[in-house]
Parts: sequence; C-alpha cells; structure tokens
Amino acid sequence: MPHLFLPSAQFSADSAQILGEDHQHIAKVLRMRLGESLVLLDNQGNAFCATLTEMGRHSSTAQIDSPLSLATEPPLRLIVAQAPGKGDRFEQVIQHGTEVGATAFQPLITERGVVALSAEREATKRERWQHIAKGAAEQSNRLFIPQVFPAIPFREWAEAQEPNTTLLLHTAPNLPSLAQFLERLPSLPPSLTLAVGAEGGWSPTEVSQAEKVNLALVSLGRRILRTETAALVALSQILYHVERR
Repeated sequence: MPHLFLPSAQFSADSAQILGEDHQHIAKVLRMRLGESLVLLDNQGNAFCATLTEMGRHSSTAQIDSPLSLATEPPLRLIVAQAPGKGDRFEQVIQHGTEVGATAFQPLITERGVVALSAEREATKRERWQHIAKGAAEQSNRLFIPQVFPAIPFREWAEAQEPNTTLLLHTAPNLPSLAQFLERLPSLPPSLTLAVGAEGGWSPTEVSQAEKVNLALVSLGRRILRTETAALVALSQILYHVERR
C-alpha cells in the first residue's frame, strides 16, 4: 500500500487533500484509481488508512478510514553527520540512510571536503536532500521524515556535541570497534550521532579537536569503506545491536 506524507494543514477531520507533486505522484507514477487505498502520514507521528474518493487534474481527495499504528521507527535517535562527497554520494547516504533508520542528517564542512557550498547552492541542495529523505521515508514505511540540517563547520559542530553519544568513524589502527563501543554502553542512550569524514578522511586537526571535546573515535573494521558506505554499515550495526534485545 503506498505511503504518503502530507502537510498537516491538508488534513481535516475525515479527509485529506493531496496537492502538487504528491498528487502527480499518485496519479502519474503510481497510476492510482478511485477506491484504492493508501496510507497518509502527517510527519507528527500520526498515520491513517485512507481511500481515494476524488481525483482531478491538479488535486485529489482521500477519505480517512481509520488511524494506523506503525512501529517502524528505531528505538533511539540516529543522526548522521557527514561531509558531502562528490556527485550524488550524499544523496545516496540520505536515501539509504533513511531506509535503514536514520533520524536526521547533518552536512559538515571539513578540511578535506571537496564540495564547496555557497549559501544559495546549499539552500538548493538542502531542498533536494529533504525531498530525497521524504521519498525514502515513504518507500520504507517510516513514521517521520528525517530532517536535513543546514551545513556547519566541523569545529563548531564538534564543540556542541555530547561526549559518549557522538562517534567519529576513523580508520586509524588500534581503535575500539563500533561493536565494542556498543557493548560497553551501560544503557541505551536517547540518541547517537555518527560522524563520517570526506573522501580523504579526517584531518589531524579535526581528530585532535574531536579528542579534545571527548568524542568517541571508533573503527568499522580492517577494510576502508567509501564515504557513502560507512554510515550505512554503522547504522546497520547499531540497529542490529539495539533491536535484537
């Protein structure tokens, strides 16, 4: 059954209006017809079973049939802080990270980052990134759309982090593994943040800054992963650890 996030203003007591790109998606891409069912979500934790009752050229109407309980969100908040890579690499991180269970994405401006974002370009990029997160959340039956925050310099970001809840993924030898870090946690924290560097990794200055503010440096193993792969592997390990309980 298709899932669709709508702005809360488009919901009424017993129906919802489907407008713009959302209408085009169900009409032209999914080719839905009157009487077919779909799941509508308001991105505030509410989901509803609904039935299409009207379809026009520019909008549709769905009758809300009943509330729906979805248990698809991870048991803790998972934030991916990452330096955007070349091409569509950060888009891949957002799309697949949303499917896996990420809660939010924080673009980082790092010393070895290869993507320069002007204010105007960042606004355009972030709009696209948020659109990708919405589509991935609908595809994977999420209850919330992950938020994509404005880009921030690494130092400023690092200084605002809480010790022991932010993990800097690093390839240096003799670091504890992510699995070891998770096993040593006395209890499940409300959130964890994963920091992933650019294609060239973290600079010595950034590693020193992370250690200065007591961020946890952890390894994903012996193999060096691409920047668009590292976060997905880490998210999968964390969710395996916490959801098997």
